Amino acid sequence: MKNLFSFLLCFFVLVLPSTAQYNPRGPLFEGDKFPETMFKTIDGELLKTEDLKGKVVFYHFYFAACPPCNAQNDGLNELYKMFANDDVVFISVTFDNNATIKKFREMHEIRFKIASINRREMSRFLTGYPTNILVGIDGKIVLIRTSGTIDATYAKKWLLDDFSPAIRRELSKI
Repeated sequence: MKNLFSFLLCFFVLVLPSTAQYNPRGPLFEGDKFPETMFKTIDGELLKTEDLKGKVVFYHFYFAACPPCNAQNDGLNELYKMFANDDVVFISVTFDNNATIKKFREMHEIRFKIASINRREMSRFLTGYPTNILVGIDGKIVLIRTSGTIDATYAKKWLLDDFSPAIRRELSKI
């Protein structure tokens, strides 16, 4: 029995992790078509993927108790200010409840759309938090980034350096 336990322990600790494929960008890849889906914002607006065609869409997947997610708030707000008047739609998606979202939105002065979905649905889009996905006017994923930093200054710089040029390139196609 002791040998069986030792074998199983080694198998689950050493063998399985080495055979699993880790994808730091989540289950979606750059160049893929963003999946058809529908989000309902906490303000009651229905956002369907099909209605967003021809627009640049920035998705931010997060949850309120996540320190790396919160580190990105200043950068997200800055991106939103830079591109709010263009054909760019910003959507934050979380599994938090509406009361938590409303408190979070007020505390961090979030002005873009926020939708809540369940955790299972969330897993269609990512494997880590926060995940940011930029979708181009053709509905294909242009850029995916998952970040784990809790340094707000670095998170802001990183968001602006990676996403600003990508958003500008997509807007030049309109």
